Amino acid sequence: MAVTSPAALASVAVRPRLLNVMAIALPVVAVLLVALLVFTHLDIRPARITRPQRWISAVLVGTLSLAIAAPMAISARYARDESAALSKIFAESKSGTRPSIDYNQSVADIWRQKPRVNVLLVGGDDSSTRQYREHGEMNTDTMMVASIDTQTGNTTIIQVPRNLANLPFPADSELHKIYPDGFSNGHGDDSDFFANAVWSTVENDHKEAMGGTDYPGADALKLGIGEALGLSIDYFVMLDIDGLQKLVDAVGGVTVNVNERLPIAGNTEGKVPTGYIEIGPDQHLNGYRAMWYARSRSASTDYDRMGRQSCLMKAVLDQVSPQTVLTRFESIAAASGDMVVSDIPQGMLPAFVELVMRMRDANVNRLLFVQGKNGFVAYDPNYTLMRTQVKEAIADASSSKNRNKPVTSSSPRPTPSATPTPTPTPSNSGSSTPTASATAVSQSVTDVCAYNPIQK
Repeated sequence: MAVTSPAALASVAVRPRLLNVMAIALPVVAVLLVALLVFTHLDIRPARITRPQRWISAVLVGTLSLAIAAPMAISARYARDESAALSKIFAESKSGTRPSIDYNQSVADIWRQKPRVNVLLVGGDDSSTRQYREHGEMNTDTMMVASIDTQTGNTTIIQVPRNLANLPFPADSELHKIYPDGFSNGHGDDSDFFANAVWSTVENDHKEAMGGTDYPGADALKLGIGEALGLSIDYFVMLDIDGLQKLVDAVGGVTVNVNERLPIAGNTEGKVPTGYIEIGPDQHLNGYRAMWYARSRSASTDYDRMGRQSCLMKAVLDQVSPQTVLTRFESIAAASGDMVVSDIPQGMLPAFVELVMRMRDANVNRLLFVQGKNGFVAYDPNYTLMRTQVKEAIADASSSKNRNKPVTSSSPRPTPSATPTPTPTPSNSGSSTPTASATAVSQSVTDVCAYNPIQK
């Protein structure tokens, strides 16, 4: 089944109730089958056999018994571990922003009723050494939305900078009453009111405004990011720093093209790097180096880091197959249990497994909001323009043809389309900042992540 239908096997592996039944049933079935084998052998063997025949038959029965029992015992243990991990990550919970869906219907019916799903992917700055989450101070330094066409798998990754100011909330929300002019104190350069502070601020100061939810900070960020981008955010997945490192190690590392020399463990305050990720094609990174590939910025910018994060995400999507997951099952379950938080219900997991399979062969493009490009200004954003650019980027992912065929290190990198020159237009958000047309702002992730070293 793993060879001929990995998607079907993967969909079984994300059903906790079925896994719990399997964890009990498989050892029982193994015992019964081994007993049947042994008693059958004792019943049908001749009354008189030679000593060599007795030894050969004993070895044969023992080998067959092991061949029957071992896979079932391993499968039972996998089922138990996977059920425990899923119950931790996708626990039964209350959410004020999650869509209402009947999970008892077929996967095809679920996605037929929901042609597009938007998932907020959050990278927290918490780690075992920082322990910010224990003090309610965790910032969401990575924020991206995966907007996925559920029929084709075509995906647009929209990356939101952590220093985005004046994050708006829907007019009918309680948070809009608290922050009628957006998440701000009137100063767009105050880091306490950047978008990456919404999660912890709402959890600490305005939890009651979110109503009956187990994820007040996440729900607040979903509402704000959704309003900013003109999307309805359905679910969120949060992964912290330690989680990224452990998950990459669990899947055996990830291969990416490195186009600039990246310091490891250095920072903008002058901390000296402990090493570097060198420029080169097809660099295979372990968890620690992949983590620094995604977050290094002491020699670059937050916006450069955003670009590398979408490259890492696409590489994992391309390289981590169901077969890889099955062969590294226990390590992945152990790595993810304490490091990932999500409001995706367990009933939706089989549908998402099938959707991820579609995404592997579909178009994936990205939209980065970068300071000074395409009319974007982080401290005074024009949200009307941003929503228009998001809409066009999603349309571009659906219309692109063969944009995500693998680009090998020896292949020339396609020349990216020119970035449009900002032209002054009337601002739709009250901002006096010049804006730009909303065309040609998205990029093919396959193209921009190909090997093309940056010359400095």
